[in-house]
Amino acid sequence: MKLVRVREQARSASGTPSARFALVVDDKVHRLPEHWGFADAVRALHTGRLEDAEPSASALDEWELLAPVPTPASMRDCVGFLQHIRNTRRSRGDLAPLGEVWQQRPGFYFSNPNSVHSATAAVTIPPGCQEFDFELEIAAVLGGGGRDLTAEEAEQLIAGYVLFCDWSARDFQAEERAMQIGLGKAKDAAISLGPWILSADEAAAFRRPDGLDIPVSASVNGERVTAPGTRYVGMDWSYGEIVAFASIGADLVAGDVVAAGTVPTGCLLEHSATEGFRGWLADGDVVRLDAGPLGEIVSPVVASPTRAQWRQA
Repeated sequence: MKLVRVREQARSASGTPSARFALVVDDKVHRLPEHWGFADAVRALHTGRLEDAEPSASALDEWELLAPVPTPASMRDCVGFLQHIRNTRRSRGDLAPLGEVWQQRPGFYFSNPNSVHSATAAVTIPPGCQEFDFELEIAAVLGGGGRDLTAEEAEQLIAGYVLFCDWSARDFQAEERAMQIGLGKAKDAAISLGPWILSADEAAAFRRPDGLDIPVSASVNGERVTAPGTRYVGMDWSYGEIVAFASIGADLVAGDVVAAGTVPTGCLLEHSATEGFRGWLADGDVVRLDAGPLGEIVSPVVASPTRAQWRQA
């Protein structure tokens, strides 16, 4: 079962396309009540209930697929793969071992819930950015809430999984690293989500303690970026541990999105110090991320129509 947000191909009587949440079973779309919000829809996915859906179903290809998460209550992006951190540090010439704290607890930052893009929407390079990048990730979507959870309790809250692209302004990130205030404008511009949220029940077949045992790949203009044979496994922190950590001293709610971090070799930064590096993303590039049963993201990259005017002389 999948959760999607669809829009009618034909316009409504008011002239405005109508968006609805729907459950997909065997490529048939079962629309959920029109007044339902995302939290209601993701709870339906979590329980696997079709009782509240319209009795008639239609083919998936009859609908335009929007971002399945319109504006989540919160979006956390975690570090699930320490090898990704080692690779990015190496690209900056930092070969020192990771500090002990990396082994003691997960890390995350908050993403911008208002920056969500669909799986096919164009992504604009932020004004002033010269080093634009993507990151291939898979996020858990929560179907319930809680606080101060154990990893086992947190695991039971996961309603499904969605392909997640964290767009990154690497030059902004370097400045923010020097300022030691955490990630801000480096991660503010865009998050692209896969075409659907795959239910946790359906994902159970390839769920592993260290991730999701599915092939994943990233390419730019057809040129592969990820290493051959890359799969979304090898996480140092499980999904349950990441969600439990997010709940420490804070309330989680249905509809929260928790990304598990960039799979190693799944971004340009990790390759930026290698011979023959292709360079950062530019106007006209097309980024394709594929995650098998979670679908794919295909994003044209476009230049900003405005100039950056925020730097002081």
